[in-house]
Amino acid sequence: MRVLVLYVDRDGDLKAQGFETPVVGRDEVLRLAIRYILANPDDSDANAIFAAVKIYDKLSAEYGPENINVAVVSGSPDPAVADVVVVRELETVLSLFDADVVYFVSDGPSDEAAVTAIQAKRPVMSVYRVVVKQARGVEETVTLFRYYLSKAVKEPEYRRYTVGIPALLAFITLLGATFNMEIIRYILNIILLFFAFFIMLYGFGIYDFLREVLKRYEITFIITLVAMFVIVLYLFSLFIGESWIPYYLLLAASILPYVSYITEAYFLTKRVKFGGIIAGGLTFSFFYFLFPLILNPRKGLVEILTAVGEFLAFVFAVVLAVYIARSIRK
Repeated sequence: MRVLVLYVDRDGDLKAQGFETPVVGRDEVLRLAIRYILANPDDSDANAIFAAVKIYDKLSAEYGPENINVAVVSGSPDPAVADVVVVRELETVLSLFDADVVYFVSDGPSDEAAVTAIQAKRPVMSVYRVVVKQARGVEETVTLFRYYLSKAVKEPEYRRYTVGIPALLAFITLLGATFNMEIIRYILNIILLFFAFFIMLYGFGIYDFLREVLKRYEITFIITLVAMFVIVLYLFSLFIGESWIPYYLLLAASILPYVSYITEAYFLTKRVKFGGIIAGGLTFSFFYFLFPLILNPRKGLVEILTAVGEFLAFVFAVVLAVYIARSIRK
């Protein structure tokens, strides 16, 4: 197996400093790293290039220098064409060293965005991110903070998130306060709640799970996120004692993801997902028959048994209907 240790400077910092790429071979890459760090001693790109050389030395000692090579490619500060430039330079490198796989080296997430483009040419066997250790003094921390703050505010790739979105939210808030428009503040609160809910799903790994399960069904994925948001919002409104979301919206939120999943799956595969029908019926019957008991636990034994019986009867009816439908379909 022939391995190419590849450092990718996706945003084109090397070219901005006057260094030509691509650079192939240990000696040439090491010479580039030395020249670059002399010109930019505080830049993490140089450390990452040195790390690529170190990885090359380790792999060469184990698999032989004839099977390993190291290279540096550079992209562009324009995100729209950065990956195109990276792939073009990678093609030049592969014409000199036809590797089977790529060992990707980067100094941060912005460069790692090029992994997908690299995989269009060769499989990426590993991604190694170089984290530069910084001094912990207050002065160094402040300097580092100012550097990254300036980078976040000035570079278009990050500016839309660090400046644009907060300014938009502030504008909507001030607009509502200036004209005393409660509806604007209400809409803004809903938007902020949705963002907080989405971040919570991402933080606890629920988003990754949903993405893996529903990645083939994009519409269903979006509807599921919105439905979960409505359910969480309804539960929260009950917790604070203000039921300002109608109960029928909760019922709709409990069934819509399954309806979307069954419909979208049918258009994609021309098959009916009977499991989705059963799961949807189970979820809907829970919220329709049993959930009111949880909200009002003081109901009598007869009402509780009646609700449980209705729940079981509804689920049985759905399962029976699905069984009959599958038998007819066969």
